[in-house]
Amino acid sequence: MSVAPKRVVVVGAGLAGLATAIRLAAEGVHVTVVERGTRPGGKMGRREIGPYRWDSGPTIFTLPELFDQLWSAAGAKRSDDLTLLKVEPASRTFFADGSVLETSSDLAKLAASFGALDPRDAAGIPAFMRRGEKLWRELDQTFFRQSLSPLSLLAPMSWLAGIRLDAATPYSRRINSTFHDERIRHVMRYKSIYLGSTPQSVPGAFLSIPYIEAKFGTWHPQGGMHEAPLAMERLARRLGVEFRYGTDAIGSIISKKRISALRVAPRSDSRALGSGPAAPNQPGEERIEADAVLFNADIVHAHRDLIGDEHLGLFSRRRFKHITPSSSAYILHLGVKRTFPDLAHHTVWHPENPNEELDRIIDSPVPSGDPTLYIQHVAATDPTAKLDGRTTLYVLTPVPPLKDRSWWAEHRDEYRAATIKRVCERTGLKPEEIEQVADWTPLEFENEQRCHDGSIFALAASFFQSAYFRPANRSSDLRNAYFAGGGTQPGGGIPLVMLSGYIASRQILRDLGYTLPPSEAGHIA
Repeated sequence: MSVAPKRVVVVGAGLAGLATAIRLAAEGVHVTVVERGTRPGGKMGRREIGPYRWDSGPTIFTLPELFDQLWSAAGAKRSDDLTLLKVEPASRTFFADGSVLETSSDLAKLAASFGALDPRDAAGIPAFMRRGEKLWRELDQTFFRQSLSPLSLLAPMSWLAGIRLDAATPYSRRINSTFHDERIRHVMRYKSIYLGSTPQSVPGAFLSIPYIEAKFGTWHPQGGMHEAPLAMERLARRLGVEFRYGTDAIGSIISKKRISALRVAPRSDSRALGSGPAAPNQPGEERIEADAVLFNADIVHAHRDLIGDEHLGLFSRRRFKHITPSSSAYILHLGVKRTFPDLAHHTVWHPENPNEELDRIIDSPVPSGDPTLYIQHVAATDPTAKLDGRTTLYVLTPVPPLKDRSWWAEHRDEYRAATIKRVCERTGLKPEEIEQVADWTPLEFENEQRCHDGSIFALAASFFQSAYFRPANRSSDLRNAYFAGGGTQPGGGIPLVMLSGYIASRQILRDLGYTLPPSEAGHIA
């Protein structure tokens, strides 16, 4: 007599939700993905206006091996569904003094670029790579492949791992002791923004970020970043995963510390954020029964609005009232009637006092008046982005999370105009060449994607919000609730989000009584 497969509902079709759904379905679990939007990807979406098409979220794609592992777990090949293009140079950075620094996974090119600023930093690349490799191996085999809890700190092995990983050394101090030239230091320190945090608050183990870029390269999915979740959705559908788009998760049916069903309804934007689970019997409401629920939603929203304080323990209630949110972003999309043959795929212009901006990126109530300017120019790498004399520019400036919501309502037009002016000054673009303008502020991150305080990585990756102290992938309050995404372990950014799906899927399979597939830890080198 055959046993019916277990049923898992995944809330959110972001990368982590898709990765979890694929891994579960590959093992025979019946998976339903509930997504309030109209397409997969979460923050890794797409905006289209006329002939123009932009990425709407992440633009830095590293560790493609994690995608290869995901497809392999499903008995498929990633290259059959998704084409990745090497980005070279990996980035080009301009400083206020007129100097330029390019990064690359070609270590000879990287050494030449570093050497032009300080020969000592070119000579130090081999030692940097050796240190980075040790950190990466330790992280990949321990912290990035299993869920941790503060109780794990009682084990002597955890203390030894922490010592090996520079857990007590701030990232900024580790960078400053590794490199000599202040411009190189700043480019490396600035990578803490990948985690939505300041370099002073991020643990030294994240020296692995620049190492990963130098070792494994920077990539771009042909057709745009959004092609990655589209390819993941196709793979998931082939495995039998059901998708419910335009469907809002509005709460959970919970009894005896278990979720028996997820409450859903057709998407509605009328209910205020932070109001707790919706009242029962909403128009069009239905219930999807589940043996387990995976929340790939903002971690605060999931606990506060989809589970509810009455079902949380004291620790969780306090934690999600006092978290430090990550930084946010202002994104500007420009469609222009010209091309930029000399503009790199990833270009950054730092202000005259770049450290001042980093110091205030979390705590300041308003954006910097002279922010770092980042431009993604996809046509530099992707032939499908070339538009007969036209091109798209994706512009981003890092900004603090929402501390003063009225600021964006009152100053949005002013900030947009100032950003466009900076783009024109840096690239030679003329205002009359701009055909399309659209933007996205922390208000949209909060209202459209339920991001707590408009933060883009949920929790800042500070010492007490990382590793053992970051919310675990299995709920400590409910027996069959799980979490994946940037707000859970191991953290934010595309690689860590993908790994959160790996961790969550294995916990769900184990708890539902399935035999676990072989571990993938340590297979990337």
